[in-house]
Formats: sequence, C-alpha cells, structure tokens
Amino acid sequence: MFWEDGDNFLDLIKYADNALEASKYRGKNQCTQFSHELVQIKRRRLSIANQLQSSVLRGMQDFYLVYQPLINASSMKVEGAEALLRWSSSEYGNVRPDEFIPILESAGLIHQAGKWVFQEAVRTCKEWVKENPGFVMNVNFSYIQMLNEDLLPFIRRTLKQADLSAKHIVIELTESCFVTEMDALKRSFQQLREMGIRIAIDDFGTGYSSLGMLSQMPADIVKIDRLLISSIHENSFHQSFINAVIPLCHSVGIRVCVEGVEEQEELKVVRDIQADNIQGFYFSRPVEKRTFHDRFLDLQMVL
Repeated sequence: MFWEDGDNFLDLIKYADNALEASKYRGKNQCTQFSHELVQIKRRRLSIANQLQSSVLRGMQDFYLVYQPLINASSMKVEGAEALLRWSSSEYGNVRPDEFIPILESAGLIHQAGKWVFQEAVRTCKEWVKENPGFVMNVNFSYIQMLNEDLLPFIRRTLKQADLSAKHIVIELTESCFVTEMDALKRSFQQLREMGIRIAIDDFGTGYSSLGMLSQMPADIVKIDRLLISSIHENSFHQSFINAVIPLCHSVGIRVCVEGVEEQEELKVVRDIQADNIQGFYFSRPVEKRTFHDRFLDLQMVL
C-alpha cells in the first residue's frame, strides 16, 4: 500500500515481491497482503537455510533423531517406533520440523538429510531387533526423495550393510504424494515391496483421500490423523468415515494406525473401533534413543 508500506516505486515493488514469494511458499493459488513481518520471516528463512546447509556439509551436525512408540492396540505392547528428524540451531534453538524440513527441500538438501535419517534409523532398528525380534521402524520420506533414482539402490545397500531384514522397515509418505505423483511412485513402491519393505500413508483422511482411492493406493498401512479421532464424538462424518475405513482396510489386508491419541477416552474409542496400532502423546512424546530404549524395550505391557 502506497505511503503505508513505502513511499517509492522500488520499495513497493520489493515488498509486493515479498508477498508473492510468501504466497508461493504457502502452496500457491492464494493472496497474501504484505506486512513487514513477511520481511522478518524471509530473513529468518534465509538464515535457517544457511545454517542448515552448514550443518549438512559438516556431516549432519546439530541434527538428531527422536523416536515415538507404536503401540499394538490389542496387546498394548510396543511394536515399533517412528523415527523423526530434529534440528537445533545455534541461533534459534530447537526449530520445528514443519519449518526446517520444507527449507531442506527447497534448498536441495533433503536427499542428503534423508539418507542420514534412514541410515541412523536402520542402525538403531538393528540394535533394538536384538531385544525385540518383531520390532519395526517407521521412516518418513518425502515424494522428492522417492523420485530420486539413487534412493532404491541406497536403501538396498544400507539394509545389507546393517544386515537387517527389510520386513523391519516401513516407509511413510503423506497421502498428498499418492495423488500428485501416483504413477511415478507406483514403480518405486513395487520395487520396495519386492524388497520386503511396507508402505504407510500418513495423515490419511485429512487431505485428498477417499475410500475409493484405497484401491489405487499401493499401501500396506494407513495412519489416521488425530483430527478425525479427537472430534469423533462431535462430528458424525468423522465417525462414519472411521467406521467405514477400518473394516474396508482390513478386508483388503491393510493395517490401520491411529495417530495423536492423547486422552484415556480417545484410547478407548480407538480400541473399540479395532485399529491395529496406536501412536500419540498418551503413551509418549518423541524421545531420544537412550530414553526410548530404557522406557519401552523391556517388552512389558504399556498399560
């Protein structure tokens, strides 16, 4: 806005460009009103991008993994874990994954970071399988990583070097990946399945998916987002969706994991609707490796 944001052509064009960039960063097809806060956000993003690049080049310095338990809904025992990437900035402290991971992707650093995550998760899984032979490690991948031609050979090499069976690994992708890159991903998924790795759809039911798409999605597991469970008593559509999707998944051999369980009442609902696995703060927030081992690998009942 002339006068309010700037009093000359060059500043106004620069600020309009900042607003345009913000719209693109948020997913395009939207209008963004310029504010000086956008400039600060851009500066922070550029600063984080520089620090991330430095961390990656120094051998993933300041990155670490945390693990959140996956609970068997029937036995209430720990069946596995989801490995989650974390990063600590010397300037900003612990930066949220939903902020730094998109920057890793846009800066072209996600492939290096993703390989490091997979290697670390596989090494940890190998250690924990010795104590729990059925242990499974879930690892998140973005569709950008999945489309990298080197990824599948890398996965094979990593599992071989660790002497870990692929049956202990689940690869998670958000459901939007299946919609936007379905044809390209199917080829990769077929090869992963041939190796023995299973595929999970993360955040199922909150974006593009429908029950009809289950026949097209080459998935072994669907992870239902907390949003659907937390409002199941208040939202009849969510309740109907859950009641339909779980039996349908089971009928075609797809397992169902419910994410984000935080309350006792939610736990009861999830067990009543016969989900296979449960994940959420009710059991544990994501914790570092030693804490997870000490707390969850004694194979005792969780509840």
